[in-house]
Amino acid sequence: MRCITVLYANKPGIKFDFDYYLKHHATLIKRLYGEGIARLELRRGVTAPDGSPPAHVAVISIWIGSQEVFDKAQAQHAQTLIDDVPNFTNTMPTIQIDEVVG
Repeated sequence: MRCITVLYANKPGIKFDFDYYLKHHATLIKRLYGEGIARLELRRGVTAPDGSPPAHVAVISIWIGSQEVFDKAQAQHAQTLIDDVPNFTNTMPTIQIDEVVG
């Protein structure tokens, strides 16, 4: 199984609309990718025990359900998702794809 991690760095001036992401962007991903997505999780960065700010304002984990379905949807809909990013944040993320080993 693979997991996509989407990281939005916590830099000065960064904005991230969690409500929009959950109500619109995540719903869009699930609708366009269908069985290609097994699970989607949005996390909000919080202050560390030492008081330092989080490295990331938001972290999203997207577990791939069917790689074949995901790849087909990605080829068709990736630009739609990219075009929606300015509706919930003023930055572009770092994206990492991992193979889940445990």
